[in-house]
Amino acid sequence: MNRIVRKLGDRVLERLAPSATAQADTSFYQFCYCSGPYYYRKLCHVVGGYSTCGSCYRSGEC
Repeated sequence: MNRIVRKLGDRVLERLAPSATAQADTSFYQFCYCSGPYYYRKLCHVVGGYSTCGSCYRSGEC
């Protein structure tokens, strides 16, 4: 009887609370291009498995 109740409880819990997945939020710089003596890069963010990037800006020398 306990096993049946436990199994039913597990099924209800699976439906109400989806399984958790570990996804780290992070940021990183991505190289865009070199133009003359300068290189350009953009800052990208990864949140919840989706990545977005800002616009390219001058960052240093090539």
